Amino acid sequence: MVVEDDPVVRRALVIALQKMEIPVLAVSSCQQANEEQQKEPADLVISDLQLPDGNGLDLLRQFKKLNPAVEVIIITGFGTIESAVEAMKIGASNYLLKPFTSSQLELTIAQIAQQRELRKQNTNLKNQLADESEFSSLLFVSPEMDLVQKLIKQVAPTDATVLIEGESGTGKEVIARALHEKSLRKDKPYIKVNCAAVPENLLESEFFGHEKGSFTGATMKREGRFELANGGTLLLDEITEISLPLQAKLLRVLQEHEFERVGGSRTIKVDARIIATTNRDLVQAVAAGKFREDLYYRLHVVPIKVPRLAERKGEVEFLLGKFLDQFAKKHNKPVPRISPIALDQLCRYKWPGNVRELRNYAERAVILSTNEGELTYADIVPSQAVSSGDSVLGDGQEFPTLGDVEKRLIFLALKKTSGNRNEAADLIGINVRTLRNKLKEYQGSTQSDDESELAEQSKEAVSK
Repeated sequence: MVVEDDPVVRRALVIALQKMEIPVLAVSSCQQANEEQQKEPADLVISDLQLPDGNGLDLLRQFKKLNPAVEVIIITGFGTIESAVEAMKIGASNYLLKPFTSSQLELTIAQIAQQRELRKQNTNLKNQLADESEFSSLLFVSPEMDLVQKLIKQVAPTDATVLIEGESGTGKEVIARALHEKSLRKDKPYIKVNCAAVPENLLESEFFGHEKGSFTGATMKREGRFELANGGTLLLDEITEISLPLQAKLLRVLQEHEFERVGGSRTIKVDARIIATTNRDLVQAVAAGKFREDLYYRLHVVPIKVPRLAERKGEVEFLLGKFLDQFAKKHNKPVPRISPIALDQLCRYKWPGNVRELRNYAERAVILSTNEGELTYADIVPSQAVSSGDSVLGDGQEFPTLGDVEKRLIFLALKKTSGNRNEAADLIGINVRTLRNKLKEYQGSTQSDDESELAEQSKEAVSK
């Protein structure tokens, strides 16, 4: 908004701002400025110091009271050091003496825009640091997650929209952050919105922002997540929770890169890289009429499917070790040891809550650990979760014999020691001759599919 009573200067300012592609409204008095600012608040105000019905400093005070984030440039042909100091104390962004050139004006506005962007990035960074911890990095050893990591490296440098699909707790948000941090936008904002956590009637305002008075409770203008993410990355977490009417508006933003705030008429251009996540089958949602097909294809440019924890070979043991180390440091406690039997049971557990469940159980185990002996399966997995059918005692319905348990324990010791029979014998407290005789005995017996991998270790051990 330009507030200037001289029509020649007012028109010159409007032309200069239009050349900078800045939408501009021009008024000639304090009263008009106040009325317009109440209707549709301006982000930047350029006001003359002396006006027919007041002065720019009073206007500055009123505008700052309405919206502390508004940027105000005071201009005057009768400037004094005192008035300049007063303007800056009240909160003016800058102070220009007439006559000034369009280049000076452009430089002043560019400096204000840069400062505004730095403040926004600082706020975003503080919010991110509050949410993040040492557990936010992508940890894996499985070939399944190695494929995901390779896809991240390929896709991250592009601006392609990414759809991350997977069960809750598999690490979709960690993958989204990795995409941003490996992208060319890594120094720009990373904004996320959990579509499932925001009430449906507020989700549109959360996305696009709103103008003052656009609905009950909208006491001031608010920028939405798309606007905050301009130049950076926007994560739409659990995208399937968006209603069909809002899906249509979202599609428009993805296609045309523009939107209007709720209650506003000004079209806002935006450049944000979109990453969406879902824990549901979007194809089924489209077939059921709960998700727009055109939006699905717009999001499904590069799909990344995150496997369940139970499908990742070797991941449970690796992640459990990492989490125990990290939580031990966090809570200033020694790293607890896990019994071989418990580790085998944990590797066979189905992990319905995936990595999130494993991490939570690891923290629980560290906090409750007394450092007296090794942790058992029950020390890590709560009793209510044990009914998954996974156990070192076997997956069958019948209770195992002592011989069955003995065999699994020996196979487990061999796995733990990579087939070294001397170390395996020491681990379970028997002599190596007894171990060797047992291995020869087991070679002639049948094994379940779950034991086949462990049995490979025994074949190697017999020959050593």
